Amino acid sequence: MKKSQGFTLIELMIVVAIIGILAAIAIPNFLRYQLRSKLSELKTNVEAIYKSEASLQQSERVLCAGAPTGAYAQLGPVPAAAPSAQKNVWLAADIALASAIDWLVQGATYGQYQTATAGVPVTGAATCAAPVIGAFGYALSISAVSDIDGDGVLATVGAWQPQLKNDGTTKTLAPALPLVGDTTVCGGGNPVQPATIGNGQVTNCSADNVF
Repeated sequence: MKKSQGFTLIELMIVVAIIGILAAIAIPNFLRYQLRSKLSELKTNVEAIYKSEASLQQSERVLCAGAPTGAYAQLGPVPAAAPSAQKNVWLAADIALASAIDWLVQGATYGQYQTATAGVPVTGAATCAAPVIGAFGYALSISAVSDIDGDGVLATVGAWQPQLKNDGTTKTLAPALPLVGDTTVCGGGNPVQPATIGNGQVTNCSADNVF
C-alpha cells in the first residue's frame, strides 16, 4: 500500500516566504495606485473649472448687476473646509458659489479649489456680492490643493490662461496661483506660469504628487 505524503515544514516555509515577498511588492504598489487615482480628481476638476470659466468669458452672461462681460471670475476657495486625507463634503454655500460659473460638483472632494484673475475690466462692477465674486479679469489662474496621503504637505495642481493680443502675444500675464502647497515643480513660492507650460495646460506643480 502506497504511503500518503504531505508537505514538509521546509516546503511550507518556502511557500510562506514567497507569499510574503509578493505581498511586500504588491501592497505598496496598490497603495500608490490608490493615491494616484485620488489625485486625478484635482486635474479633472481644474480642467472642468477652466472650461466653465472659458465659457463664461466667451459669453454675454452677466453674473450680477453691472458686472462686465467677456471676463473671467475670481472664485473660491471651495469647499471652505481645509483639505485633508479624507474627502470634504460640500456645503450649500460651496455648491452655490461653484454654480455661479456653471461648475457643477457632485459629492465630496479631496481637493480645495480657487481661481484668481488679472487685468481688471475698465467698465462694470469690480465684484459681485451674490454670487460672491472677488474680482473680474481678462487673465486667469486656477489652482487646487490636497493632502490625500495625509503627510501634512499639500500637493498643488495648477493652470494659467493669460490675456492674449490678436497676434497671439501676451497682453496681461496670468496671476500667480491663488492656492499653493508644495510647488517645487513649478518654481516654488506662489508660481506664475512657467515658460514650459502652455496656456490652459493643467499641471502637477508638486513633487508630493509623485507616489
